[in-house]
Amino acid sequence: MKTYQFRFNNSSKTLTILIWFFTTLVTIALTGTILVIPSGSYFPTWLLLISLPLMLMAIYKLFKVASKRQSVEVITLSELGFTSSCFGAVLFSDISSIKIPAREISLLGGHKYDYYKQSEANIPNPVVSVTLDNGHILRWVLGEWGGLYNSKEDFSVFFAFLTALTDQMYQLYHSDEPPNTYLQILDENGSWEKKKQYKI
Repeated sequence: MKTYQFRFNNSSKTLTILIWFFTTLVTIALTGTILVIPSGSYFPTWLLLISLPLMLMAIYKLFKVASKRQSVEVITLSELGFTSSCFGAVLFSDISSIKIPAREISLLGGHKYDYYKQSEANIPNPVVSVTLDNGHILRWVLGEWGGLYNSKEDFSVFFAFLTALTDQMYQLYHSDEPPNTYLQILDENGSWEKKKQYKI
């Protein structure tokens, strides 16, 4: 058994984060306006006693909700499948599709880090998803060069898991061929679907 541990963006609470983000902007603008405009002209002074605590609370809530997007994943790989601390047990035979954004990952031929530094393009946060036969989707979001929710080392561990996962899937569906390469089961776009190619 092989174990992989990494941090990732679980992409949860997006709506809540947006609400607190805009609330923070509004309260900062209101508090700034009250401080800049002479008191009594447009806003009574006591309004500052309300807006300042509201602004501080909004900033605190924004950071608190944003921190909940980070999860620590521990995956244990076996011969039949893997067990995820975030998603539970998964058998390789229950996986119906894998989607890896190959063009966003430099290790798979995508743009290198220098490209993003020298251009105005935003550094991507690739979304990797594994769909099961029952329709359940396992989704991990990680930045290849690190970021707010994961480090570069986390991505390296995650990529090692992806390599091991796709190697196991390749052996499951190509048992008559010797195990060989790195992510070979995927097409050039980083996708694989069981229903289109294989029957079990």
